[in-house]
Amino acid sequence: MPIVDIPTFNTDKPGEEQLSEWESALWEKGYTVLPNALSPPTVEHFLNRLRSLPPSVGYASHSLVRLFERGMDFVHLLENEPVLSLAERLMGQNTHLIALQGHRMFRGNEILRWHSDEIYLQRPPNVPDDVEYPPIINVINCHYYLIDVPEELGPTQVVPGSHRAFRQPRPEDGDPPQWRGQGPVSLTVKAGDCIVYSNQMWHRGAPNQTDRTRYSIVSSYSRRFVAQRFWPFLNYHLSRDILDQCSPRQRELLGEHKRGAYG
Repeated sequence: MPIVDIPTFNTDKPGEEQLSEWESALWEKGYTVLPNALSPPTVEHFLNRLRSLPPSVGYASHSLVRLFERGMDFVHLLENEPVLSLAERLMGQNTHLIALQGHRMFRGNEILRWHSDEIYLQRPPNVPDDVEYPPIINVINCHYYLIDVPEELGPTQVVPGSHRAFRQPRPEDGDPPQWRGQGPVSLTVKAGDCIVYSNQMWHRGAPNQTDRTRYSIVSSYSRRFVAQRFWPFLNYHLSRDILDQCSPRQRELLGEHKRGAYG
C-alpha cells in the first residue's frame, strides 16, 4: 500500500442535542446534511487523491472502490467526526463499513436512474402505499463532497420519506418519482459538507450540465449483521499491510469483530 500523508480530521464528537436532531431527520425524512464535515485542507487533500487514482479494474468510470486499499488516509477517514458518532448512534458501537467508494461524475457517466440501493422488507404488491410501515435503517451512505455542487453540477437528489416505501420506484410514481405527493429535492452543498441518507431512499445523481467533474467519497456504514461488499466477496482478503497499520477501532470498522452468536 502506498505511503501517503494523513490529513487532519475532525475529532470533536457532536453533542446530544445535535445528534438527536440528525437522527430524527434520518428516521423521518431519510436524509440529513452535515455541514463542514471536512476542513478545507482535508478537502483539498482528498480532491487531489481522487484526481490522481487510476480506475478500479472491472468497474465503471465513475466508481473507485475499496479506497481503504489506496492509503491509510482513507482508513483514517472512517473515524471522522461527526459522521462516525452518527453512524454509531443509529446502528450501535459495532457498526462497520460495507463499502468505501470514490465518485468522479462527469457529463455522460452519471447514475441518472432513480433507485433504492436495497430493500430490506418488500412491500407486497397488494399492499397500498398508504399503509404505514415503520422505517428501517440498516445502512447509511455518507457522501463527502470535495467541490461545491450547485444545481448545474448534478447534485445528489432524494425523494424525502421514500425510505418508508419498501419498494423500488415504479413508472406510475412519475418522472421524477413522488412518494405520497413529495417530489425530489436537490442536495446542493459546499465542499466539505457530508450528505447522509438511508440506502433504502429513492435517490440518484442529477445530470451534470457542465464540463466539470463532481468528486465525492462515499463511506457506507451498516449494522453488524449486514455483509460487507468487498468484491470478489468470498475470495476477498484484506491485506495484512493494511491491518498491521490499523488501530483496534479501525480494524473493527473494517470487519474484525469479536465472536458473536454465529461464530
